Amino acid sequence: MSAEQRRAELDAKRAKLEKMRQDKLTKPSATTPMTPNVSSMPVVTSSTTPREDTDPDTILKEVGIHQTTSLSTSSPSISPATTSSSSQQKRRPPTNIALQICQQTSATVSVPPKELVTYSKEVQTIESGEKDPTASPIQHDHLQWDDEFQPSTSGEHNRLVYVSDDDTMSLDENTKGSIGMTLASTTELKRTRSLKQQHKQSSLQGQTSLMKQELTSDEREQILKSDHFQDFFSRTSRLIERSLWESPQAFDIFKDYSGRDLDGQKETMDVGEIIKFDREFFDERWTRHRIVTCIDTSTYHPELVLASYSQNDESTHESDGVVLIWNTKFKSKPTPEYIFNCQSWVTSCVFSKFHPNILLGGTYSGQIVVWDTRTNKRTPVQRTALSASSHTHPVYCLQVIGTQNANNLISISNEGKMCSWNIEMMTQPQESMDLAYRTKPVAATRMVFPGVEVNNFIIGSEEGQAYSGSRHGNKAGIQESYEGHFGPITGLSCHNVNGSTDFSSLFLTSSFDWSVKLWSLKESKPLNSFEVNSDYVTDVRWSPVHPSVFLTCDITGRFDIWNLNHDSELPLLSTTLDGNVALNKCSWAHNGQQIILGDDQGKLRLYGVNEFLTSPKQDDFNKLSNTLQEFKRNTLDAFDDNHPTSVTTTTAGSTSVSHNS
Repeated sequence: MSAEQRRAELDAKRAKLEKMRQDKLTKPSATTPMTPNVSSMPVVTSSTTPREDTDPDTILKEVGIHQTTSLSTSSPSISPATTSSSSQQKRRPPTNIALQICQQTSATVSVPPKELVTYSKEVQTIESGEKDPTASPIQHDHLQWDDEFQPSTSGEHNRLVYVSDDDTMSLDENTKGSIGMTLASTTELKRTRSLKQQHKQSSLQGQTSLMKQELTSDEREQILKSDHFQDFFSRTSRLIERSLWESPQAFDIFKDYSGRDLDGQKETMDVGEIIKFDREFFDERWTRHRIVTCIDTSTYHPELVLASYSQNDESTHESDGVVLIWNTKFKSKPTPEYIFNCQSWVTSCVFSKFHPNILLGGTYSGQIVVWDTRTNKRTPVQRTALSASSHTHPVYCLQVIGTQNANNLISISNEGKMCSWNIEMMTQPQESMDLAYRTKPVAATRMVFPGVEVNNFIIGSEEGQAYSGSRHGNKAGIQESYEGHFGPITGLSCHNVNGSTDFSSLFLTSSFDWSVKLWSLKESKPLNSFEVNSDYVTDVRWSPVHPSVFLTCDITGRFDIWNLNHDSELPLLSTTLDGNVALNKCSWAHNGQQIILGDDQGKLRLYGVNEFLTSPKQDDFNKLSNTLQEFKRNTLDAFDDNHPTSVTTTTAGSTSVSHNS
């Protein structure tokens, strides 16, 4: 800006002041109101009649504008543009002219801080009473006037210098005026701090009042018995147990097995090692002095193992029947995932193949019970009635057959009855059939449906005979008998491995006669008998993945793994457990990589199986076919040795063959 323009501007301002003074003199009764929205400089108003001899320089000093007689020696706070043109400004008019303060446009002072912070949702401010160690002290020598006086805007008053609350409160009025902080903005800051403190105090009072509230005994009892709390407590208890017993490198402890929510682990074993002990499942309270009566594995969650237990004769106050779900994934967790009870001891149990949260159990009293993992109850959610239309004797076997949309539960008892149930309605059986062979009742102990069959079945009996039959058709009931054992049949297992050759007609039986026999539904006599045990053989199971491998156990604590392609006379592996235990049940995991053994002391033992027994080759099916042909030849040779034949030639040239017993 040139000196002439600057001089003209100053003359215009002086003329404007003179005009305003004349207007004020003409209206003496009028007063000058306080400007409601002022700039960062305080506006001085006169409460009395202004003096007419007041010098304009004095008035400018009162409002914060300092000027000397020579504009060339201006204050160091004047901007460089003002300094360059100040030497050419005119001197002010004589001081004997009467002046009066009136309202005018406020000037804006620009304060260049080291950091400018504006309030928003992303900015965190410092609470009242706290010092910010990074806040810079206000440097007054850095303050400068703007080159031009511009009208202030509402946004200018919301600017905040980055200082702490204590620094701001300690500023006096002159300092506030020098840095551009107006009285209005100061009042607003105080009001804001006061509101924040009140809000904080009210929040603390509210928290204190909540902490002081105490529930009555009835309210606590109601909360503890509520379904919401029981569900929360049950779920979190399992998580805490897993986190306490498992290492940080363990599996996902948050996995939910209740059905409101398949990762199997294959442990690496040395080459040539057939099995490897994994862990033992035992609970001091729930399994001590009980016998493992049944074992099953889940198809939805392969790591879950279901086990049922007999009654505890040493403790009369405990429930007679106990069913536990163990998790094989967690190596250190000693407690079961779920615990279920029943009034009668459980003789058989099974996972529902089409309902991941449903467990089914057969009891010694003849009832069939249903548990649901989605509930917080340990007792059954359903149970059958004790009536003539259902079972009244121990239910020794259960199996779920059918498809996802049409399935049934089949049960047998040693009274000689087979029942079909709808799992969703267990009040009465849908079908009931008396088991008899040629009018002779059959006391069934084991039952199995081969493959995906829903009609044809095989059962084992207390007399030592195996039977095959069908549920429907013209010949419903038992049709064929397979004689060979001399004691009750304790185990029954069908061949379910699919491959290039169909072996679905094969099944195995174990018995108290110390033997295991291999059968075919097409032959009435056993194909082979495995007699290496020295006491009762309690169970037998085909491998679910290898066509020629099966597992047996007996009451001496011995369990054997057979591979018919390797040797048909001696087992591939024979092991006897220490501790004088009797093995009562055995089972395979669905992937064939683990075996599970149950004993008479309430313990489950888990073993890993070498992969050469879980990954069959293509020629294993052909080898098994050759082995079966050899069994048939041996059977025929043994039959011929026990039944010699005599051949007589008649005169008519005909030949008669007579079998001598």
